[in-house]
Amino acid sequence: MTKRERFIAAVRGDIPDLVPVAPLIHGRYAHAVTGRSDWRAVFEVHQMLGSVAFRGPIGVGMKTDALPEGWSVERRAPEQLEDGRTVCEEVIRTPTGALVSRDVWGMIPGDPLVSKRVEYPVKSPGDWQIICSLWEQVLTCCRGPDTGEVEEANSVMGQEGVPSVGLGCAFARLGAVRGMQEMILDLKDEPRGVLRAFELAEEMTRLEVEAFLVSASEVAWMDICWATGANLGARTFERWVMGDVRRAAARVRQVPGKYLGVYTLGRIRELLPMLADAGIHFVETFEPNQGDITLAEAKRLYGNRVCVMGNFNCLVLSFGSVADAQREALRCLREGMAGGGYVMVTADEVPADAKSDNLRAMVETVEKHGRY
Repeated sequence: MTKRERFIAAVRGDIPDLVPVAPLIHGRYAHAVTGRSDWRAVFEVHQMLGSVAFRGPIGVGMKTDALPEGWSVERRAPEQLEDGRTVCEEVIRTPTGALVSRDVWGMIPGDPLVSKRVEYPVKSPGDWQIICSLWEQVLTCCRGPDTGEVEEANSVMGQEGVPSVGLGCAFARLGAVRGMQEMILDLKDEPRGVLRAFELAEEMTRLEVEAFLVSASEVAWMDICWATGANLGARTFERWVMGDVRRAAARVRQVPGKYLGVYTLGRIRELLPMLADAGIHFVETFEPNQGDITLAEAKRLYGNRVCVMGNFNCLVLSFGSVADAQREALRCLREGMAGGGYVMVTADEVPADAKSDNLRAMVETVEKHGRY
């Protein structure tokens, strides 16, 4: 089987010839190795390691007309500070008001792609009206799916990778403009002020799902890690997150050859029943340090319903030896590979300071011991 074929087989819940190995290489590690952070750099690193390219900065969007006069989203030129950090500012202008956000880069020497949003555009509940007016205008300007990046990645990767599409969810979109803590307080204390924004964000997610379905990509993952990592509790999670997951899963299930999973972090034990019931194809990443369910238990309880991905401890890649990486890979195989439906994935993003020898050991251990 090719790398792509065995990955898709595992996602379907089938038994491939070999456990697929797909460490979550994003821009940070790719930049450390190649000096670039685009999807081509991510793919090049996977080729160096022998792993299957699965995640990366690939997405779908919507083609849009230009915003009318009085509406704009202006990204100002980055400002270089004396301490080496870079500040990036974005200004949203609408007839109902303007909002400003600021992001800071370069706080960590040797890991320059780490950033932090230090000022969110929505600073008070009243600002939701401005965001709503912008999103309404953007949706009005939509003219169909934009899948060009996926088509190019699919052509370049061939059978060596799976150019999966990342999808947003309404909960994360609201958190990105308000900040997680303040957004959760708004949802609890003033839900009427946020509800329209939430409905618009849900429509954006729906359009992304439709764009994925007409793209060349076979696999999409919905990023709900902000919600799982926030320890919302099952009832709040059900109210504000599961609607997107269920609608997307139902729609994807209607199209043969398309697969959907969710990207989670943190404590997900009480959330797994509703995620499995939603009809998604896979769940990642089963963190060994911050999570509350082992890979073995997740496989035993849900492995006949969803493909499980993840659990390889990222700290081993940075601070462990080659022997440590081999032992960690063997542990994951013991807990996850039986009966198929498992992909060896790191429990979060591969760190910028990960050792390439440890990543190769992960791949080579599976090649030796992960055959069915």
